[in-house]
Parts: sequence; C-alpha cells; structure tokens
Amino acid sequence: MTPPQVESQQQWFKGLRAPACEEYTSYASRKHEPLSKGPLKLSYMRPPQQCRTFTSTAVEKLIEHFRVKMKDPDLFRIFENALPNTLDTTILWFDENDEGSPKTFISTGDIHAEWLRDSARQLSVYQKLIPQDPKLGKMIKGAILQQAEYINIAPYCNAFQPPKKSKVSRKASSIDNVTPVPPWGSVFECKYELDSLASFLTLTNEYLVNSKDYRLLEDTNVEDALRTIAKILKRESSPTFSEDGRVLQFFYSFRRNTNIGSETLPLGGTGNPVNFNSGLVRSAFRPSDDACIYQYFIPANAQLLVELKKLIPLLQKHNDPSIANAKLSTIFQTYADKIAKGIEEHAIVDHKLFGQVYAYEIDGYGGVNFMDDANIPSLLSLPDMGFGTIDDPVYQNTRKMILSKVGNPYFLNGKYLQGVGGPHVGLFHAWPMSLLVQIRTSDDDEEITELLDMIKNTTAGLGLMHEGVNVNAPSGKLYTRPWFSWCNSEFGKTILDLAERKPWLIFSEEKSTLHKSL
Repeated sequence: MTPPQVESQQQWFKGLRAPACEEYTSYASRKHEPLSKGPLKLSYMRPPQQCRTFTSTAVEKLIEHFRVKMKDPDLFRIFENALPNTLDTTILWFDENDEGSPKTFISTGDIHAEWLRDSARQLSVYQKLIPQDPKLGKMIKGAILQQAEYINIAPYCNAFQPPKKSKVSRKASSIDNVTPVPPWGSVFECKYELDSLASFLTLTNEYLVNSKDYRLLEDTNVEDALRTIAKILKRESSPTFSEDGRVLQFFYSFRRNTNIGSETLPLGGTGNPVNFNSGLVRSAFRPSDDACIYQYFIPANAQLLVELKKLIPLLQKHNDPSIANAKLSTIFQTYADKIAKGIEEHAIVDHKLFGQVYAYEIDGYGGVNFMDDANIPSLLSLPDMGFGTIDDPVYQNTRKMILSKVGNPYFLNGKYLQGVGGPHVGLFHAWPMSLLVQIRTSDDDEEITELLDMIKNTTAGLGLMHEGVNVNAPSGKLYTRPWFSWCNSEFGKTILDLAERKPWLIFSEEKSTLHKSL
C-alpha cells in the first residue's frame, strides 16, 4: 500500500496540489518561518508533516540531538533542512511488499526521474542509521531492488522513469539515438556512465554492512544485476582496436541532436578511441552527465575498484557455492586486479607544476586530461570514497592541483565564492558539493572553518544546498536548482563526519560523545 504522505507528494507532481502540499520546487524557492536565530536568518524548508514522503524515527532523533549540541544556529538550520530532505521530498514510491519484496523509487529532486548515482548518494547518509530504524532499512533495500531491476533492463542507462505500477506521474524521456536501443518506457536518459554501475555497488555494500541482511545477495534480481555488471565490465574493458589494427565491436553508442558538445559523443556516437592493455574500464559519460573526452575515466574506475574489493569477500562468505552468482567473486577479483594495476601504471602521471598526480581521464595513448569536476566520484573525493588516504603524496599533489586556478580549469575563484564547478553549468558557477567534499578530505581546522562559513553563504537565505552557485553573486543569490536533494544529503553527511572527526568545530562543548551513537 502507498503511504498517505506519499500520495500527497504524488499529488504535487500530478498538479492536483492539495492545499497543504505545494509543489516543492516552488516551495523551496522562497523563505518560510521560523527563520534561524543566527545573523543569516535562514528559512525553515521542511514541508508540512502530511506532505513528507517518508519519515525516519532515527533521523528525527538525530536532528533533535544536534539541535542541542550545535553552536551555530545558521549551520544547524541548514542541517535541519538538508539531512532529511531526501526523505521529506523524494521517496515518491515505497511499497513494503511488492511481489514479496520492498521496492522504492527515488527522484533526484526537481527532475522527475531516478539517477542510479544520485539516489545511491542521496541514501548514503542514512545507511548507518539502519540498525536504529528497521523501516528505514527496508526502504533502502527497496531502492536496491528497484535499481537492480533497472540495471537488468537497461545496464547502459543512467536515469529511469518511475515504475508504472507506482502511479507516479512522469516527465517525457530524453529519447536519443542509442545502441543498444533501451526500453524508453522505463528509461529517462541513456548515457553510459561507469559510476552509475559502481554506485549500485556502493548502495548495496553500505546496506549489507549496516543491515547484515546478506540474504539480499541471493535475491534473483540482485544476482542478475551483478552478472549484468560483470558482462558490461568485460565489454567495456576492451580497446577500440585489435593488435592488428582492426576496429573491434562497439557495444554502446550515443548521439543527441544538440549544439552542446558535451551532450553527445564523437565518431558516430562511439567516443574517442582507447588503447589496449590498460586494465581500465571505459565510460562514455561523467557523473555530471557530460561526455568524457578520454573514456578511461579515473574517478569511476577508482570507485568501482573500492566497491569490488568490498563486495568480493561478501560474495565468498555469504553465497551458497551451488549458486552461479558465487563464481562472480572470482570474476570480480580479476577485474579489481586489472583496474588497480591500470590506475597504478597509467593514471598516475607527471604534472609540470604539481609533480605526480592522478589524471582525470586518459586514453591509453598518452592523452591526459588534467582537471576535476564537482560531481562525485571525482579526484577530490578519492579518499572519501575509500580509495587511498588523505595523506597519500600523490593524492595531496592532486588535491593541490584541483584546488588551484593554474591546475584545474574548473576551479573557480570569484568575489564571494571559490570551489570546483564543471562544464555542466558553465564557467561562473561552483558547486557547493565540491566544498563539502573538500571538508571531508581535510584535516585542517582553519580550512574547514573557512569552508563552512563559505557554504553557509551559498543558500540565498533559503537554507538549502543548490547545484551551482555564481561565484560573483553575494549570498549565493544566483544559483541553479533550488531543490537538489543529492547535495543536501552530502551536507548532512559532512556534518556527521565532523561530529565524529572534529566535534569541537561544530558543537558547543569542546568534546562530545555524540559520535558514539552514530
């Protein structure tokens, strides 16, 4: 059965607009009282209780705990708005028993579709709370099972429509010239992004660690999705040419009728060539949905490596050897070894200013793209994802390059804001998401404090995270997307990270035992 609050949320998008359930994009574009008691007077942005799409007792308890502890009322107001934003506004369908299993559809916010990557990141902040809230765990399990269905029907696609049985209204798909032709009735957009498949593994691994529900690995849809991912890795780790110069089979191509170069692929939709024997897996698009220049996209390969290394022992320990899926541990180990070797041998390159750094993209022919994009996975986020450590010399060199105007073309330093942006929103907008990742990859109290102050001033007084913010606009008054649930979850995750690592920066007391309850 669909919970009443979800029915109310669905009314927003169907245009029925129950009196207490205004469409949230509009709601998130103006201030609501009570305002925060700090100097910024930030808006309260949670929708009325009857309009929230899911409520977690553990999340609500955590908010109240932080209400007492946090010393900055403006910073707490953003936390209060942002931490539950995914639950409040984007769980548009949750059926606890859809053909015997839970299923969940999660929108990315103002865009009425589910991105595999976005939804995995949106939910990541709640995973540690599963032991305290079984219903929250069931909802996240439903998201995994729904993503497994999506991967099984269209493994090259990045964004999907609500299931028809959810009766959630839809926006027209972006129908492009794609090979293989996806089922457009289920697919919203079909850009092949390696990080989408890696993010399904992230979502699954985090759930398994926190729920201990290892029987999930025996679910037929999950088994099929893992086998499908293995098939894609085999296909997309092959080069463009054979050793004798023949063009090998292309399994994926994408062409869009557009005047924006990053929205389509060259060479008839296949993308620029990649060389053989790299050990890496190609990706046609980045997590920003922009086309890769060189298709060995290093952040996604690093994320995939991290998640395969987490999944392999779980498959070995918790799968019945009689199940065919158990053989995947051996297959995935082979790819993990190849990717690790590929990154070590080909993705660590010499920069004339910064020394040895990780490349953003390479092609195996010597082509290197020195840059970073705010979207996760990114080079900046490598240790945050579990790839290496913050103090790794190569990462530190890379971090200096990324956060430099002379090292990263998309590091924007404006009058009011500085941070990483990307081609997706042009040359004037940095993403608050990049500042949040910068905090989580820093051990410098002064740097973190400066970034927190900067972030507080990106909301235009609205108390929510946005996609991109104009670096020359005061108080973040020029921004893209008033409702961007992914970044709101990243803000919540950042505050929880500081509560564990550096509680004295955000809490009234110098020391706190709060982290022990997280």
